[in-house]
This record gives sequence, C-alpha cells and structure tokens, in this order.
Amino acid sequence: MDCKELSDDQLLSRLKASNHMAFQYMYNKYWERLYGNVYNILSDKGLTEDVLHEVFSDIWIRRDSLEIRNLNAYLYKSVRNNALLKIRNKKFVDFNEVMIEALVLKPEIELELDSSELKLTIEDELKKLPARCRAIFFMSRYQDYSIAEIAVHFNISKRTVENQIYLALKHLRKNLDLAVFLLLFY
Repeated sequence: MDCKELSDDQLLSRLKASNHMAFQYMYNKYWERLYGNVYNILSDKGLTEDVLHEVFSDIWIRRDSLEIRNLNAYLYKSVRNNALLKIRNKKFVDFNEVMIEALVLKPEIELELDSSELKLTIEDELKKLPARCRAIFFMSRYQDYSIAEIAVHFNISKRTVENQIYLALKHLRKNLDLAVFLLLFY
C-alpha cells in the first residue's frame, strides 16, 4: 500500500514500527502547512526551520512512546508551543546580550584602582573556573571577541557562550570583594 493512501492513524501505526517511508510521507504532508503557521508566529526563516526540525526529530526519536490521538492537532500544537518557547528564549538571549555587552571596564575606575593587584586577584579567581569557561570569559573580556565569534571558535551555541560568561561573572561576584566587582563590571 502506498503511504499516500494511508490515514493519519495508519501513518502513526507504521511510524511506531519505525517505517521511514511513513515518517517521510508525514513530514512531506505537513511540512509546508506547519512552516507557514510557525513563520507567521516567528517571522524568521531560520527559527521556523529549527522549530520544524525539532518537532519532527522529537517525533521520530520518541515514536515508540508517543500516544498521539490526532496527528494534525498534535503537530500544530507542538510547533506552536515550540515557537512560543523560541520567542521566550530569544527575549532572554537579547536581554543577556545587551547586559553582557554593557559589562565593560570604565576608564575612570581603572585609573583609581591599583590595576596590577586587581589583575592578579581576578586572575587567581579565574583560575578556579573550568578551562573552557575561563577561556570564553577571557576571550570576551580581554580579547574583545563577540559572543558570535566565541561561539564559532568553540563550535557551540551563542546561548552556551552567554551561560559560560554568566557563570564566570557569578563566580567573580561571589568571590571578589563586592565593591571591586561593582566598580569593575557595572
């Protein structure tokens, strides 16, 4: 029987049996409609494709355990929820990028502090961080690499870079004198 003649229930049944053709047909049948729906929410081609890829990948990976009663409704609800999650995460990322870019050393403060002693204190605290976290923070703060450049360098996501910088700043905030930290980074 050709997959085009199968109902959604029959497709799901074959999908649970790891039938690649049934999965491919389901993907082709729904992809264009779902793409339009998600693009209307996100207005971003890359994010839209990410959402669809994640939803379909999740279906294939969890095919054995999924209990889908209505494939059409399940797909639309999944991509909608995933798109809304992308919006929420993007707002968080945008906020973090602005915050992280604002964390630069102010020249007037640098003149007031004994820079050699301060550098040694910061270096000592940075040595306590995991190697990659330390390298990411160093590239960001001392070598003026952008978040995107660091992500490419380490072959990781921008979100991971932001998280590593956040963790380094959190460590410094916890372990440096609060007044010194505030003067340096705010």
